Amino acid sequence: MLGNNIKAKCKNCGCDAPADSFKLHYTIGQMVCEKCFRNPKKEEPKEEPKKPSGWDAEDDYLSKISVIRQEENQAQFSKIQGSNQVKCKCSNCSYSFKYDPFRKQPRSCPYCDGDIPKLKTMNLL
Repeated sequence: MLGNNIKAKCKNCGCDAPADSFKLHYTIGQMVCEKCFRNPKKEEPKEEPKKPSGWDAEDDYLSKISVIRQEENQAQFSKIQGSNQVKCKCSNCSYSFKYDPFRKQPRSCPYCDGDIPKLKTMNLL
């Protein structure tokens, strides 16, 4: 019963919270309160480079689509020799782990609980 009254100061936001509610945040790399775990402080936005003259909304759209396609084309899976498993890289936290595509295990990233992308190419199996 004494454990319920213990409070600790969050190093991220500075507020006091119950000590048993702190969780390790994978991007911040430290123990934070529940509020900071759900909504970590945002990084300051980076300045975008100047666009050439004649740049319009269509060019913005095409550049965004190009970035999305490049991210999709990056290999998320790679074959592990001598086994039915593949090496998966999480798109959220970049954690690498073994994935069994036949049993679909694990169901989510073991580090951040993020979704695992679908295995599109069967040549890895």
